[in-house]
Amino acid sequence: MKSKNEVKAYLNRQICICDTTIRDSENASGVVLSNTEKYRIAKLLDNAGVAQMDVGSPFTGAEEKKTVRRISRMGLNASIMAYNRAEKKDIDDSIECDVDAVSIGIPVSEIQMTRRMGKTPDWVRNKMFEAISYAVEKDLYVSCIMEDATRASLPFLMNFALDAKEAGADRLVYNDSVGVEEPFSTFERVKILKQVTEMDIEIQSRNDFGLATANSLAGIKAGATYVGASLLGIGSRAGNAPLEEIALLAEEKLKMSTGINLTALKSAAIALSRASGRKIWESKPVLGSGCFAQEAGLSADGSSSAIEILEPYDPAVVGGEREVVLGKHCSVESVIYLLKSLDLGIDPDQAEELTELVRQNASDQHRSLSTDDLYELYQDLMSGTVFRDEEDDEDFFDSKKASGDEE
Repeated sequence: MKSKNEVKAYLNRQICICDTTIRDSENASGVVLSNTEKYRIAKLLDNAGVAQMDVGSPFTGAEEKKTVRRISRMGLNASIMAYNRAEKKDIDDSIECDVDAVSIGIPVSEIQMTRRMGKTPDWVRNKMFEAISYAVEKDLYVSCIMEDATRASLPFLMNFALDAKEAGADRLVYNDSVGVEEPFSTFERVKILKQVTEMDIEIQSRNDFGLATANSLAGIKAGATYVGASLLGIGSRAGNAPLEEIALLAEEKLKMSTGINLTALKSAAIALSRASGRKIWESKPVLGSGCFAQEAGLSADGSSSAIEILEPYDPAVVGGEREVVLGKHCSVESVIYLLKSLDLGIDPDQAEELTELVRQNASDQHRSLSTDDLYELYQDLMSGTVFRDEEDDEDFFDSKKASGDEE
């Protein structure tokens, strides 16, 4: 278990990602992870350099406490955090699990304070102040989650945030519980929050409108240095900001260090996919198998230089591999490129003919072709066993008409 100063030192990154995969995965519909699977994922996330993990809610019961305690005692480099309601008993449960950090959450929007909780704004402010103060007394690192902050009135949000600062919270979490925020509003509100409190801010976005990554970016631009995220965006409803997207965005686009090894995230994502039954779809940004597949884009000599120009980043950055696809719309250059990879040569006219064969076969089979398929077609062409199907060749009939040979 780390001291508060040790936690702060480890979280000292240009962009610090707080991972919620282990806790939030079971909020996803139909997902249940075994304890062993949670331990495995925690280890893989730690290997990838994730700074902090929110691994559970000890107040929910003995089994959850057992899991959180076990992860806390695994000797990981990451700070281990547990989620709590604004209740002293919850915090005591977390302390029993040997975590070094706690997140304390309470709704701050009018609709949730009154209709969900049946409490007044003053009650909410006092309750959170007491809970934060108690956790600070226990020498815990404290993250104050302003739940449903995106629907809270700005004046109340500012007063609540200043209360949290006075109570001793280490950071504030601007939380979009129902996923209704858009980037422009996120930027303005987080910017004001940062200016008023001068505290560390975490942006925590939901993906109900497909804006979790965009909102996280807006929060960073406004001054947030912490981002809440989960592998593959797993979480309730449409999920969270995907950890892999946030890490890549920070490193590649913003040139801000997260301390995360992007290639190592792949193993953690695969482990989560297997455990949760949620497949990593082909076009999934960063980790999908089709992210670096192209049918065209090669230069005229069949080199990869033009494909690199068309790529947003080097596939190797995330442990991916470039793939040239032989499909219905593949180019001659793609065929030449793949033949070169097989140490096979071909003249320009034959390359054109082979490309037509590839396109036709891909269309007939309703799929892209493999390099084995290409090699087989190449052998057929070079051996002279490929013949034009004259019955399907319109040019053949046109030539017959012109010569007067048609019956």
